[in-house]
Amino acid sequence: MDKKWFAIHTYSGYENKIKTTIEHMVQVEHLREKVAQVVIPSRKFVEIKNGKKHEVMKNIMPGYVLIEMEEDAEIFALVQKIPGVSAFLGEGDHPTPLPTSEVANVLDTMEEKSDRKLATINYRVGDQVKVIEGPFANFLGTVEQVEQDKGKLKVMVSIFGRPTSVELDVLQVENV
Repeated sequence: MDKKWFAIHTYSGYENKIKTTIEHMVQVEHLREKVAQVVIPSRKFVEIKNGKKHEVMKNIMPGYVLIEMEEDAEIFALVQKIPGVSAFLGEGDHPTPLPTSEVANVLDTMEEKSDRKLATINYRVGDQVKVIEGPFANFLGTVEQVEQDKGKLKVMVSIFGRPTSVELDVLQVENV
């Protein structure tokens, strides 16, 4: 039988627990041939806290878990009984498969592609900026150099009355 993608609506914050429970249930009930994969739509993001960059995984569709499986009433019933599961998306009691194009779009968004372009840096040499994070927070400065490929800026700030060039991540500044 051919497998289709379904969306499971969950209580927000229960996505990981539900994914783990489904994967365990599939092993115990010997349903591996009917369930291909269980996916939490998430993606790596870069956050800056205390002046340091951290990569974090963030759920891009909170409250949803995707499952690729055969349309099988037994599996639908087993998943529905998991604590934290609200329902499968669909009409009434009948889960509706997701369009392949939508699933492909979500999975593509999740992938980290090396050829994916970095966000365009909208700063130019000479622009006035305010540092919003890091040791130079609240300093005003002038952009001296833009390193598009690295997502970095060289900004001239005044420290103790002396002009000083500092390298900053583009996420650490904003327009004045």
